[in-house]
Amino acid sequence: MAGFLSFLKSFGLLVARLGLGGILLLHGWIRWNGGVQKQIDYLTQFRTPYAEVAAWGAIIFELVGGVLLIVGALTRLIGLGVLIEQILIICYTNWYKWPPTLLNPDGTYKGGYEYNVALGLLGLLLFAMGGGAVSIDRLFRRKKPDDLYEDDFADHSATSTRA
Repeated sequence: MAGFLSFLKSFGLLVARLGLGGILLLHGWIRWNGGVQKQIDYLTQFRTPYAEVAAWGAIIFELVGGVLLIVGALTRLIGLGVLIEQILIICYTNWYKWPPTLLNPDGTYKGGYEYNVALGLLGLLLFAMGGGAVSIDRLFRRKKPDDLYEDDFADHSATSTRA
C-alpha cells in the first residue's frame, strides 16, 4: 500500500508541475506577444510600483519558470516564486474583485481573483512538496543519513571481485 501511495504522490506532483508549467509558459508567451509596453501600461493604470521592472520580471519568470517546472528543475524555488507572484497580482491588480462583485448586474460572471488564489496554492504545494520522483531535482537530492548507513552494510557480494 505504501508503494501505491508513493506512486500516487509522485504522479500528482508530476501532473501539478506539468499543468502549472504549461500555464506559466502560456501566460508568459501571451504577455510577450501582446507587447511588453501593453503589460507596462496595464500595470501602470493600477499604480504598480516599478511597472516596467514588474512587467519584464513577470514575463521572464513565467517563460523560464514554466520550462523549469515542466522538466522539474528548481521546483521549490519556482513554486515559491509563483506564490509570491500571485500574491502581488492580487494585491496590485485584482484587490477590488472580491466575492460580492463577481457577478455583473445581469447575473453573468465577470471574474475575480480565485484563479490567482488557485495558482498561488499550486505554487505553495510545489514549494512544500518539491518536484516528486519524476524530476531533475530528484537527481540532485542528497541521500538521507539512514540511506548512507544502510549502504555501508549492504551486501556487495555480487559486485565484489574475488582473487
